[in-house]
Amino acid sequence: MDAVADDTVVPLTLPARWSQLRARQPRLRIRDAAAQLGVSEMELLLTEAPETVVRLDAAPSAIMKSVESLGRVMTLARNETVVHETKGPLRDLDVSANGRIGLCLGEIDLRLFFDQWAYAYAVLQADAGGRDSLQFFHAAGGALLKVYRFDDEARPAWTSLVARLRAAEQRPALELVAPVTPPPRRAPLDRQALLADWATITDLHQFNGMLRRHDVDRLSALEAAGRDWAQPLPAGTLERALRLAAERGQSIMAFVGNAGVVQIYTGRVQRLLATGPWFNVMDEHFNLHANAAAIASSWIVRRPSEDGDIHSLEFFDADGTLVLTLFGERKPGIPEQTGWRELLGALDA
Repeated sequence: MDAVADDTVVPLTLPARWSQLRARQPRLRIRDAAAQLGVSEMELLLTEAPETVVRLDAAPSAIMKSVESLGRVMTLARNETVVHETKGPLRDLDVSANGRIGLCLGEIDLRLFFDQWAYAYAVLQADAGGRDSLQFFHAAGGALLKVYRFDDEARPAWTSLVARLRAAEQRPALELVAPVTPPPRRAPLDRQALLADWATITDLHQFNGMLRRHDVDRLSALEAAGRDWAQPLPAGTLERALRLAAERGQSIMAFVGNAGVVQIYTGRVQRLLATGPWFNVMDEHFNLHANAAAIASSWIVRRPSEDGDIHSLEFFDADGTLVLTLFGERKPGIPEQTGWRELLGALDA
């Protein structure tokens, strides 16, 4: 706090509080700093100099299409518990006719829900290894997706992108909405009807529609389903699953998302590292950082499909929010790999 001549105490400004916090905790990530300071990550980012944080004025889909010119990038999607990073070129982004949904397949695999994207900024020399980035935020100022430039040969394309999409007004007054709170848990009103519906699924994508029809949240549905469909597993399941996948050379699919994006990695995992509460995959093209202490429950979930039963590993936080899903690698029209089922059997044993 600062004192003025009449002994009135004036609160420190947010930039000053941020400066003090950085001095005390120089390795603190901006997301964690924002939580400590009681503001959104975007509000804290905007305390930086305007020449280093540039507001962009374009449709989110148009900005993401421009990323195709940047060569190899790293995309970072996360929720409160799990961080998912993939590296490679972003190619062939397909946007729905109404502009609300984007689909990107390939080395970088994304499902983008653009109606949740409210703000976009180019950040110069950001904290991820000192690399330039594009950062996208929802209406409450929380980060949805970050795209980091890795290819130095793409610097001219980066400079052109920022100049072309730079907003005329760089620091308009913010009108942030209140953060969305997790919805209350809702047990199924008719368990037998839920299970009968579950048994008729022919495609994995029908599962969310089933939950909506029965007005039940995902975790409550698993809890009600019984072991035929959903099997709870003990703490430590994520680390055991990834270590088994690495030991057996089992390719997996790892899904991490938030309100605006789901990011998917498909392939093997090799370099695993535990650091405090975090369990990490540290491979060349894929990094995963999971706060194991914040994972409250883990489940094997079985769903029928036209290709036979498909099994996933699903991880939830204390609010009942799905934070990470693992499958064995597969494509539509191909049955689930035997190796993935054997891995799940080892976990259950």
